[in-house]
Amino acid sequence: MATLTVPSVVPSPVEDAEQLRKAFEALDSEISGDFQRALLLWTMEPAERDAYLAYESTKRFTSNQWVLVEIATTRSTHELILVRKAYHDRYKKCIEEDVAHHTHGDIRKLLLPLVSTLRYEGDEVNTTLAKAEAKILREKVTDNACNDDDFIRILCTRSKAQLNATLNHYNNSYGNSISKDLKADGSKDEYLKLLRAVITCLTTPEKYFEKVLRQAINKVGTDEWALTRVITTRAEVDLCRIKEEYHRRNSVPLATAIAKDTSGDYEKLLIELTGHGNA
Repeated sequence: MATLTVPSVVPSPVEDAEQLRKAFEALDSEISGDFQRALLLWTMEPAERDAYLAYESTKRFTSNQWVLVEIATTRSTHELILVRKAYHDRYKKCIEEDVAHHTHGDIRKLLLPLVSTLRYEGDEVNTTLAKAEAKILREKVTDNACNDDDFIRILCTRSKAQLNATLNHYNNSYGNSISKDLKADGSKDEYLKLLRAVITCLTTPEKYFEKVLRQAINKVGTDEWALTRVITTRAEVDLCRIKEEYHRRNSVPLATAIAKDTSGDYEKLLIELTGHGNA
């Protein structure tokens, strides 16, 4: 594995994200581009990093609703509390305010409760409720009413254990996964894509992130922002499972794919992070 050479003038990680940002601005003459962005994201505290990513995802010229979905669905309740506090402290407003301002229609209707709800994290499952809500979801899908309040409420508020039970009942009772039943519907295409992303992130996040990496690497001109975001945010979480899924899906190790599409210190940093903590 290549050895990462980091310029000696790079400061040690600090807790204050604003101080860190200013330090990196002073180093523009030393490091830049994709390497600088990756290094900055990796050395930020997780909550500060997510707050920064969420803010960037709501700005007009960097709008990316998928990032909001990732943060809202793959972080723990405690982590989300810290992200919301960091966002409030850094940008002097709540994340819901920016989401509401920069989205509209069904997408706003989905994202607002998604970023504001604090899910219960216990393993308890109410089987009767799971069956009843699987039926509700089926009815809404059949009626092309996936923007219905009850549909959104179930996805955005139920614990992951409860939601998994509901979706398993859906699959067993109606012969398809709900994601397969959420077919394209003209004006709702973007909304349905977000719904499928929400469901995948809540149930099998490694499959969601594998797809993001695959699309980032395989597209004409690597999507360095998506590649950097996934590697730096998942390196200490579940990158091991994402790597396994990537290899299974593409028959190529993730590190090999990264090395083929990147270069220099940026490549070395990403390769190091794919092995961070035995990932």
